[in-house]
Amino acid sequence: MLYLSKNPFRVIGISSNSGQKIIQKNLSKLKAFSKIGKSKEFNYDLSFLNLAPIDRSFDIISKVESRILLDENKLKYSLFWFQDVSSFDSIALANLIKGDSDKALEIWAKTMKSGEVNSKNFSAFNNTSTLLLFLQLESSKIDQFKNDSVSISKLKQALDQKIKLIKSAYFVDYCLSIGVKSEINTTEIQKFLTETMLEILNQNFTNKQLLELVSGLDADLSESINSSLVKEPISNIKEQLKISAAALKDNVKEGLVIGKILIKNTVSDIRYLKETLGVDHYNYEALAGNLSNQILQCGINYFNETGDDQSYLNSYKYALSIAPNEKTKSRAKDTIKHCEEEKEANFCSCCFVSPIYKNSSYNLTIYKETKRTYFPQRVEYSQGTLNLFFCKSCLAKATEKDSRSQIITWVIAIIAAIVVGIASEHIGGAIIGGAIGLALGSFIGGLFSADNSSIIKNHPNTKKYLNQGYQLNQPTA
Repeated sequence: MLYLSKNPFRVIGISSNSGQKIIQKNLSKLKAFSKIGKSKEFNYDLSFLNLAPIDRSFDIISKVESRILLDENKLKYSLFWFQDVSSFDSIALANLIKGDSDKALEIWAKTMKSGEVNSKNFSAFNNTSTLLLFLQLESSKIDQFKNDSVSISKLKQALDQKIKLIKSAYFVDYCLSIGVKSEINTTEIQKFLTETMLEILNQNFTNKQLLELVSGLDADLSESINSSLVKEPISNIKEQLKISAAALKDNVKEGLVIGKILIKNTVSDIRYLKETLGVDHYNYEALAGNLSNQILQCGINYFNETGDDQSYLNSYKYALSIAPNEKTKSRAKDTIKHCEEEKEANFCSCCFVSPIYKNSSYNLTIYKETKRTYFPQRVEYSQGTLNLFFCKSCLAKATEKDSRSQIITWVIAIIAAIVVGIASEHIGGAIIGGAIGLALGSFIGGLFSADNSSIIKNHPNTKKYLNQGYQLNQPTA
């Protein structure tokens, strides 16, 4: 409020370019009135605006002069008040004092037609922007700006004019016009303007409204306000990344927990930065990339240690959703693919419900014909064994049906050997009978293992090798 309602120039009742004599004259009057308990009014009170009532008590008056003694302070206060430099200023201010703000703006606008600051209109740029600010004050008279769309547009216009003035070659002329002769750092003045406006606007403006306000304005101003809006979330994300990296280094087996905590502690901040800065901003891109990679690393390190990261799949997908570039997106996609493949491989291919039982497998012999001749009839082949994993229930079914088939085969073979052996009364007959029984038993046993055959054939590993030319039956000539 020291720059708006309690601006020292307003309290004294003068323009910002008033000389020392006028300052002392008004101060003397105010002190005299305060001693007898009376209040003095001036033209520059501008009470028709939504400025707070002026406190001109003795304590206030005794302090107010010191606030504009230093050139830098005088300059800062002047940016939120009016100066009477040209004849246009005098006419416009006369209308403003009467309460006709529209006429004052109209007069100043005539000198600003070019849209550029020059030696004849620098005061108009300051006066117009100051009045635009005052006209957007709420009726509460506590130095808060209205935040509707019309007011935001006017505030944007006012800020644009202030920045143009400060950055212009005629800002030196402006400083001299208010009696400031010392060298001024315009970068620091612009920083002051930004910080002061933010302090006022933060009382009742949302971040979204602030972004709307600075959108399209001077790049330095926009960047400065954006930086102020994102300082805390950026700091928190950086801190959480450090904590996560240190925790993962000390305890890889807690990788999934560490990664999920990292997501929980940064999700609102990274979303806010995305909405505030946009995905193309260097600050967002750098932090989102580091965050995405760290989330992925927590899961990858855990999998390398334990071989199981199934419960982390959603975290991998979240890392992909915030990945800012193709390199990070590609890494996230590869990690998701690997996790999904592991998930598929770890579930029974027969029932698709239960996880596989890793302590036992079904051993399947497969064959691949390598050479065949017809004169003479000969066949050559290679063979191997596949370890097929199922859940306990499906493994039991596969083993049960396979055992049944083998039992039937060997029972028939033994019966045939005994019967033929007794009939022929010769050991050779028993051998021939056993061979015939084995062939017959294998055929009959196969009929009972039809379901088992289906379970085995539908296993992904079996399909893979069948597609490569392998077969389940031993090749014969």
